[in-house]
Amino acid sequence: MTLNKEDIWADLQYTLDELERERSSRDIHDRLTDAANLDAQSEDEFLKRLTLIGMLSVKYSMAKTRADTKNAHEAIEKGLKAILINEGAPVRTGSDDHDLHRLLSDVEKHDPAAFGELERCFDSTIQYLESVTSLKHNTNIVDYFRTHGKAEIFVAQRYESIEGRGNRDGGMIWFIYFEMIRALKSLVLGWIPKDINSRLEEGVRKAVFAESLLDPTREPTEWLKWLDQGPVRPRLEAIDNLKNSNVLYAAVRSCARESRDIAIRYWARGIRDKLIAARRKARTERRVGSLAQ
Repeated sequence: MTLNKEDIWADLQYTLDELERERSSRDIHDRLTDAANLDAQSEDEFLKRLTLIGMLSVKYSMAKTRADTKNAHEAIEKGLKAILINEGAPVRTGSDDHDLHRLLSDVEKHDPAAFGELERCFDSTIQYLESVTSLKHNTNIVDYFRTHGKAEIFVAQRYESIEGRGNRDGGMIWFIYFEMIRALKSLVLGWIPKDINSRLEEGVRKAVFAESLLDPTREPTEWLKWLDQGPVRPRLEAIDNLKNSNVLYAAVRSCARESRDIAIRYWARGIRDKLIAARRKARTERRVGSLAQ
């Protein structure tokens, strides 16, 4: 079996692009409203079409979720099979064809180095998710793939709209799909993937450096010394630091608005929201204090 690495890379990259492309329910709602020509309808028909527009908008969002799950599962499957083919290892077919945990176990056996990189990126993603959400995920990559990478999930998402099985397991957490595909995209080309936390640290460090060049109050060398003091991300997550530094706040705002990495944007928006909430709380407390005097 031959392997065209460029084709596999292209499939993985296309899936990433589709996963990241935003299709809002507001957008489909507006398109359906335009098509329904509501102004020309009788009152009864107006209400019927308005109800249908709402229902179809919800169904569209569900369809996108199913498609993203199916496409992401398939992309990971292709990436794992590409690693095995590159190693000259046998590739599963038949009923085991879409079971990601079986393919992952095969990669662990035939290419331990690639498995180690996938495991590192998975663990980094779990750490990231625990830092930006209140959820805890005490799991490892093999167990997670065994639970959320089963062939049944892939097949159910593919045919749900026809068969209506009402499958409740939607597969993996979106960020895990995304990061596993990113890692596989690099591994297929023989590169070492960057995990989500290292990319985040690199991104915020660059943002602080860029904003520091615009700071009229401190010399660039002072900011270089600040950057050399250790990891930047924890210092940006300290809200008091953002309150006291226009440069650091500008760096977070820049990451939230301009970063091409969705993980960095998501993290930065969360930090920005916390800062806004802290400022509102402080204003409320000052207002209450002044009224009490």
